[in-house]
Amino acid sequence: MIKKVLRYSLDKQYITLSSTLYPEGISYVDNIVLVIVDKNYCNTNPWTDIMQYVNENSVAFMTASEKFIFEKYDGKIKIFLSAGIGESGEDAGCTINIGVFLDFSLNINGLVDLVRTVTEAKCGALRDLSLPYTGTASDAVAVGSLAGNEYFSGPSTELGKRIAKIVREKIKELLT
Repeated sequence: MIKKVLRYSLDKQYITLSSTLYPEGISYVDNIVLVIVDKNYCNTNPWTDIMQYVNENSVAFMTASEKFIFEKYDGKIKIFLSAGIGESGEDAGCTINIGVFLDFSLNINGLVDLVRTVTEAKCGALRDLSLPYTGTASDAVAVGSLAGNEYFSGPSTELGKRIAKIVREKIKELLT
């Protein structure tokens, strides 16, 4: 059962690499849709539920957690997080969703590296909380940037370090 649908404007269009329910793979998005479902939600085809809330420029996350943030940093970094975990970490009703959108120019390899950066930050946050897993069964990541070749976003770059720190701290805040 769907409890609530929230929308966030990204204020511009980003080339995006995503493991979310919608869209698949690489696309252009300008808004985030968060679909909050009941903890007992069970649908083997969640796309049927989510498609009524998206448009062609949406990135859509689904969760049973009502702990989420959408924040902007330095006018160039936008971070969306929703976080909840079940007792085993395998409960698909609770999810850790991460969306990072940058007003920097990245190529596709830079976006892939950004996925690695935020995923490692998520795992680090769970380790900091002494949890025995690296995520949940239904976690999703979406990263986006302006198209180009200017920046690299790995965890050893200043940009990557900043994003990893924010993601790690915010996940811990949402889960405690």
